[in-house]
Amino acid sequence: MIYFSLISRISDGLPLAGTTDVSYENDDPDFKLAYKELKRVIRKCDKFPDRCTYTPSTYSIHFISALGLTFSVICDSSYPTVLAFSFLDEIQKEFLQQYETEKREKATRPYTFVEFDTFLQKAKTRYKHPRTLTTKLDLTTLSQEIRLRPPYNISPEEVNPPVGNFVLSTSFRTSATSHRHFVPLGLFGWVTVAMNVFCSCLNLARAILLMNEGHIDDFDSEVYQFGALFLLCCLFFSYQVYLMCWPTNMRKPLACATLGSICLCQLYLWEHRTSIQMLFHITVSCTATFVIFTRQIQEKLPQYNL
Repeated sequence: MIYFSLISRISDGLPLAGTTDVSYENDDPDFKLAYKELKRVIRKCDKFPDRCTYTPSTYSIHFISALGLTFSVICDSSYPTVLAFSFLDEIQKEFLQQYETEKREKATRPYTFVEFDTFLQKAKTRYKHPRTLTTKLDLTTLSQEIRLRPPYNISPEEVNPPVGNFVLSTSFRTSATSHRHFVPLGLFGWVTVAMNVFCSCLNLARAILLMNEGHIDDFDSEVYQFGALFLLCCLFFSYQVYLMCWPTNMRKPLACATLGSICLCQLYLWEHRTSIQMLFHITVSCTATFVIFTRQIQEKLPQYNL
């Protein structure tokens, strides 16, 4: 029979929904082992094919991956494989129908869709007796598909690499091992990034134009000094893009320093720019600083208490 099911996000391993009534199995050491191994498999699922089976004990773990999600189940090793994957296909269709992509991607807390457990319990009850269930389901197509493309059997070495084997221990490192990452940018954030890239390109073009106008034998001329200032502005705007897109230590002080440097450059370049151009560059830089300050880093809980 089916004992436990879990729906998680591939990008960071975040569990979105799962079965809650597993306390009655906690005294079984084999189930504890399968439960522990499931957590390890989930963190490495993007390294495996989209349909896999892993049997660490008297229990088997089956999972499918699709659309950035992993649907997994723990059941008896004697439970029919075709029924286990039929169960996974069923909960996959229902979950994708109930929760849109945007809602799934915005979830930040474990078990955000805990109410989906109601459907999981009903499905578990239906799949509890395989003999009676096979007469109610049309498993012909799925059986043929599994026979033609059987699930990949994961070996214990792939889940638990040998200690001391550096290559194996690092080959399964996934994005779920990163404990710090930004909450996704919204429309305002992406527009700000685009404007910063635009300003960076403008300053680069002005720097190249000014330096082409200078005399190659006169490196101390003001033309080259202003060209260098335009080039610095280009670098500062590019650095703001970096601070907006990647989590960095001390990013807020660095953002303030970058904003001050851009404003200072505008003062030096007032002869080569109109007031509107200067105001535009300062506004874009201030907006980027605001995004850097307000964009939050999402700290991932290492185990998510699965």
